[in-house]
Amino acid sequence: MVPLDGQRVPQTDLYFNVETVGTQAFFRETYDLVIAGASFAGLVAGREAARLGASVLVIDPQGIGTGQTSACATTLGALETLGMTGSVQQIHREMIVHLEPATGRRRDPLSFRLPFAFATFDYGQLCRSLAANCADVGVEFARARVTGFQAHHVVTDRGVVRGTCTIDAAGWRAPLATSIAPNHVRRDQLSCGLEVEVPQPRDAPASGLHFWAGHGTIWPGYAWAFPAGAVTRLGVLAFPEVGRRVQTHRQSEGVTVGIPANGASVGLRTALDHFMDRPGADFWSPDGRLPWHSSSGSPSAGRHLHGGFIPCSPRKPVVGEIMCVGDAAGHCFGLTAEGIRAAMTFAIRAGQLAGGVAAGRWSASDARSMYGRFATMRQPYFVLLNWLQKWLSSLGDTGIRVYSEVARPGPIFWLLMAQYRWAADPSPLLRHPA
Repeated sequence: MVPLDGQRVPQTDLYFNVETVGTQAFFRETYDLVIAGASFAGLVAGREAARLGASVLVIDPQGIGTGQTSACATTLGALETLGMTGSVQQIHREMIVHLEPATGRRRDPLSFRLPFAFATFDYGQLCRSLAANCADVGVEFARARVTGFQAHHVVTDRGVVRGTCTIDAAGWRAPLATSIAPNHVRRDQLSCGLEVEVPQPRDAPASGLHFWAGHGTIWPGYAWAFPAGAVTRLGVLAFPEVGRRVQTHRQSEGVTVGIPANGASVGLRTALDHFMDRPGADFWSPDGRLPWHSSSGSPSAGRHLHGGFIPCSPRKPVVGEIMCVGDAAGHCFGLTAEGIRAAMTFAIRAGQLAGGVAAGRWSASDARSMYGRFATMRQPYFVLLNWLQKWLSSLGDTGIRVYSEVARPGPIFWLLMAQYRWAADPSPLLRHPA
């Protein structure tokens, strides 16, 4: 396969078939590190540990680069740090907030100049490139479903395997952690998003990261349009609000769709159709030529949709013998729902600590303690954004507008963004390993 920016992408599936290994379900009975989950967090953690000499097994039931659930946008610096710029589809230096009140006139969008660039990227290519890096340093892959953790072993539908260190990077369900602590996952703290990838209008491609907020769109929550080269990603996200109703409506247009808050996923398809048909219509094209013509049918009909639940409230980073990373640990920012950069950051540190165990620098217990301290230092910022999400969810359209305008001046916005980057910045961790 032709390299992209020096990144080798594997031509074939890296997984071995555990049924053909012989009497053993896996190549070895014990590894220095066993990881559940082969998305961003699992692949990065495996790569970093193996670079330090650890034997690593990554387990996932799906093929690498499949099962996309996110909008695939993060800071350009994070991708540069990981050596993954070949997956970049479009670079963005501006954020645009479209305020959508339930009644009254729409105001002009608010433009925010970003102090550092963001990028939309190709999920499959990024995962396959990371997996190729992993294979180069000896990481092994097994295609199996992780079902729990018992007697110091990772339990799968194909057998058991033991790791001196173990990482749960298997998404918000956290199968390893929940098998030890059933209350690790709190469903009432899950947001839910749904997204479609469609062509951009050929003669009017967009740039910048666009967000729609207010009671005239999905609220509490938001909608977005993230241009990514020839395509754009349109999506809607509902925050978890107990005892309230998430609504997407605009009274002047005669559209009202109620979404029960105790089931944030309910009604998202209708909300997405409304967004694609009305506020987001100019950002996409059915055939890559002209923009969508409003009210000309069901926009998402026949299209592949992806999405899922988003844990925007921090969980325990260490559960028993398990280090939790990414969505398994609630490493997703409240309000913005960005989790990719955080998953990569915490995965780097967890992988480095596991690599240190393999090198004899510290014990597995010490590694878990150090990882817990690392996560705890950053937890207040995740708690703050979760609180901010809840507070903003209680505001009316006037409050939403005032908040957006107060945060807009350059010095204030840049200070806020500097803090936002600090909480999950992978760059210093690779410059100064554990």
